[in-house]
Amino acid sequence: MDETLLNDQAQITTGNAEGLKAASRAGVKVVLNSGRGYASLQDDLETLDLKGKAGQYVISYNGAAIIENEKNKVIHVDGLEFDVAKRLFNLMRVNYPQNSIHIYTVDTLYVYHMTDVDRNYLEPRGVKWVDLENDNIDFLQDTPITKVIINILSEDERKAFEQVVKENIPEKMTVTHSSGRYLEYNSASATKGNAMLYLAEKLGIKPEETIAVGDNGNDLSMIKAAGVGVAVKNAHAQVLKIADYICQNDNNHDALQEVVQRFIES
Repeated sequence: MDETLLNDQAQITTGNAEGLKAASRAGVKVVLNSGRGYASLQDDLETLDLKGKAGQYVISYNGAAIIENEKNKVIHVDGLEFDVAKRLFNLMRVNYPQNSIHIYTVDTLYVYHMTDVDRNYLEPRGVKWVDLENDNIDFLQDTPITKVIINILSEDERKAFEQVVKENIPEKMTVTHSSGRYLEYNSASATKGNAMLYLAEKLGIKPEETIAVGDNGNDLSMIKAAGVGVAVKNAHAQVLKIADYICQNDNNHDALQEVVQRFIES
């Protein structure tokens, strides 16, 4: 989604919309596969004529939840163990007390210590949240937690804190970097790639019949797993390195339309 399908103004370009709607009319399952929650994707689904549609799906929270668009029906959840999520949250707030920390459940995003930097990034993307006003998440003990992330703008600091987490939390988790600002933690088995393959199997689609398009670290798993893994021109170096195809266009210039024209309409 961000920096792939959406341009720098957090909008779907006209060309991308036309390309994906054409693919959908041709029978291709167009699935938004995002680190964000499904609720923040509803306007984008409407732009693509997919909102509320039966047999159409969204993958959210880096693969931790799969939602059918009709009535936003949850069909699969792969969340963090609560004890792990709590220790992770506490480690984040102790080490970075002034940074935004996001706790995602299937339906709600809770943000501890929202900052203007984070607010200015989330609001244009239609992300709604509930302010977490204290430093205790025990009220979520019986609620599946799909993802915990922290906003750290420095890549070196993100990598350093990733090592701190490894040293203090022995349980395996999936860790990814996204949007040049987020360090994201999911359950060990929750990845965009695993969720894509799970949904494909459910729909009777072979792995080699899938196409995944992305730009950042949390897209690596699906680009590796897809029959054709695609990087938009503005993708990070690690994504460009593994992609089967690199778009000539970036997220501001109809990269998804390019993918449709090359691999679906050709």
